[in-house]
Amino acid sequence: MLAKPRGIFRKSKITPTVGDYCEIEPSGDPDIPYKIVSIKERKNALIRPSVANIDVLIIAVSACEPQPDLKLLDKLLILSAKLDIRPIVWLTKTDLSKEKADALKVEYENAGFQVVETSVETMLPQEQIREIFLGHTVGVAGQSGVGKSTLCHRLTGMDHIEVGDISERLRRGKHTTRHVELFPFEGGFLIDTPGFSSLEVDRIGIEEEDLIGGYPELLAISGKCRFLDCRHNGELGCAVEESVISEGRLARYREFLDIIIENSKKYGKKEGRSVK
Repeated sequence: MLAKPRGIFRKSKITPTVGDYCEIEPSGDPDIPYKIVSIKERKNALIRPSVANIDVLIIAVSACEPQPDLKLLDKLLILSAKLDIRPIVWLTKTDLSKEKADALKVEYENAGFQVVETSVETMLPQEQIREIFLGHTVGVAGQSGVGKSTLCHRLTGMDHIEVGDISERLRRGKHTTRHVELFPFEGGFLIDTPGFSSLEVDRIGIEEEDLIGGYPELLAISGKCRFLDCRHNGELGCAVEESVISEGRLARYREFLDIIIENSKKYGKKEGRSVK
């Protein structure tokens, strides 16, 4: 079904995006038979990839080939928390390195996230697939080459979803999905998105208060630190040692925090400290 938005959206700087619920009317144009006359209020929206009204976000991560981008994974987990999206960490290519796959599974399950695994030969049980997808709009995101389109193909059986390889020279994924696509699946929708290699916290609307949402391990020690507004960034009396956070996730959290603090200084935001 082809539809084009009315000019009023352009004047209002509103861009219809994949996942929007829209009201349409016949356009009288045989080439594009419908026009979008209204867009319902969005539950949430991701800027990159550009999708709306996501219930579940599958964040695909390869055990290896390409090397897992854990900064990207953590940023997507932060975004999911900010936008009230249920995240699922989906480990792919686990047959290539069981040791690395197991380490990632332990790290993110300990953090409090649901982690599922697939390999070239194994897929999730049908009941688990239905639990994730039934009636939901599910996005699939992650770096290029981790097998997102292969995953979508195996789930839906749609042969036209393009599948690519890892660049032998660069050891990174080729961008095989070039646009966002939405497929009916299990009473809901599956959204396949292009891969990408970067997502900057200072460019996607993440504020300091949003950051901890991607780190349930740190949320679990709320109220245990000496300072009520402790940032878990080396402050006196911080209880971070009582958390189960891994060294890698703590380092990434602090790196993102430093970026946000530095940007806040540029805009003259004052910083304070409260003591219990």
